[in-house]
Amino acid sequence: MYLVMRGILEINLGYLSENIAKIKKILPPNVRYIAAIKTNAYGLGLEKIGSFLGNKSHPLVDAFAVIDTQEALAIRSLGVELPICTLSPVLPNELEDLRQAEAIPLISTEEELDMLQCFASGKQFIQPVHVKIDTGMGRLGVWFEKVDAFFAHAQRCDRVKICGLATHFSSIAIDKNFTQQQLSRFQEIVQKYGEEGWLNHAASSFGIDQFIGGTNAVRIGALHYGLPEDNAIVKHLGLKSVVRLSGWVTLVKYIPAGTKIGYEQTYCVERDTKIAIVSLGYVDGIPVTLSSCGEVLIRGKRCKIIGRVSMDQVTIDVTDLDGVRPLDEAVFFGKQGGEEILFCEFAERAQLLMRAAYLCSFPERRITRKYLPEVFSLDYSSEKKNYQSFFSRF
Repeated sequence: MYLVMRGILEINLGYLSENIAKIKKILPPNVRYIAAIKTNAYGLGLEKIGSFLGNKSHPLVDAFAVIDTQEALAIRSLGVELPICTLSPVLPNELEDLRQAEAIPLISTEEELDMLQCFASGKQFIQPVHVKIDTGMGRLGVWFEKVDAFFAHAQRCDRVKICGLATHFSSIAIDKNFTQQQLSRFQEIVQKYGEEGWLNHAASSFGIDQFIGGTNAVRIGALHYGLPEDNAIVKHLGLKSVVRLSGWVTLVKYIPAGTKIGYEQTYCVERDTKIAIVSLGYVDGIPVTLSSCGEVLIRGKRCKIIGRVSMDQVTIDVTDLDGVRPLDEAVFFGKQGGEEILFCEFAERAQLLMRAAYLCSFPERRITRKYLPEVFSLDYSSEKKNYQSFFSRF
């Protein structure tokens, strides 16, 4: 695969470490921290995030949750020894990978029990599993009213060892009463079937201060990345966003008053205008919904996106900004100089419904991940020097 670096997604590992420490402070001592690094660690880079959090000498978390066996294998290849749970149902052709990764699948059906029993019997090993309980999500899991039959069936599977229970909250941000009902259902099942040493966990990123009773582990995803910044628990804990997205100016030119910009001529400039073309577009994950309403930071100043977001570029009005030239950095979210565009502001302007999931939109072929051990500089001249130095290597 050829690489075309058109932008940089910066991930501040120092902030990530600080965020996890702050989250741990509000967890009870007996509650373990499962880091959900599914879908390539929410687009931030599975191998780098996994090796950072799962460092042998000083792991920052207690276990990982990934999306499938391929991600589990990738984590194991880094030398990580922490427990790894796979969140999606395991397919028959993934069973050997599951065994090689020594991963723990979340299972929902008797058919999955039988498949794992058959495979483990043939390979002469014991397969650990966690049982997913559907307490109202209506997706994966044993329906909470049918767990008795499931556990009766499990007793006949001597090559499958249950070592944990899990559930997932559907509406934690909008319906606290239903979330409490889900938790109560889960607590009853943990009390009835849970055994000493089991890991009993729920997805509780935005409810870790309210909805962890009866569990001894929580699955944390977007929260430890400090996103979104306007979330109540993020603000309460003082978490910092670990991400910053930037491209660069590729061209600067002047156009006369009355010119219509871009596809379908959706924006018309009212004065003689200086425009800058920036190197990212919708193929890079920049939402078309930012057309003529989004902003970027150039030379520490907010500048408006004008016209339709194109496939691989956007047009920016820089008429009131002196000295703009090619290779100037353009920040879509994050800090530059004394100014900042928060990710939550970017997401609101773009009308993003699933904010954390959006981070998975940036193609690795075009958006380079850059990992920082230090905090982002507030000195724009220093930032620009480092940025252009980084660019010069390619």
